Amino acid sequence: MKNLLSTTAILIVLSFSGAAFAHADGKGKDNNAYIEQAIAKLPADDAAQFRDTMKQAHEKNMAIHDQIHDLHDDMEDIMAAEPFDENAFRAKSKQLREVYETMRENTDDAFASAVAHLSQDERKTVAAAMAYPHKKHAHKDANKTQ
Repeated sequence: MKNLLSTTAILIVLSFSGAAFAHADGKGKDNNAYIEQAIAKLPADDAAQFRDTMKQAHEKNMAIHDQIHDLHDDMEDIMAAEPFDENAFRAKSKQLREVYETMRENTDDAFASAVAHLSQDERKTVAAAMAYPHKKHAHKDANKTQ
């Protein structure tokens, strides 16, 4: 049962992490606001192109959401069935992971495309914005041990 709950929790977390960069409009939480601040420092045309590219990826991923909801419904049915079918659960879990992976690939491809035309300094600015929330959390964790 713990493995089942852990697997489900991981799948839910993955579903949200893939969309994180797609919301480069400053309305998201965590690193989205930092990335938006970095994008705002870019020349207007570059910033608009970056946002447009990520918005397209987000829209592409939103088209996949119905499939994800259907798979989650299937998972719920499998888990509630008597007797529990481990093979069906594993197969449906694999399908769900593959769909999430497709979403992540869509986002990664769009992000790579969005930064490919930026200068090295502009890419460094975006990279620093992406890293800031992680470094901020690492700093908090280091303070907790003292």
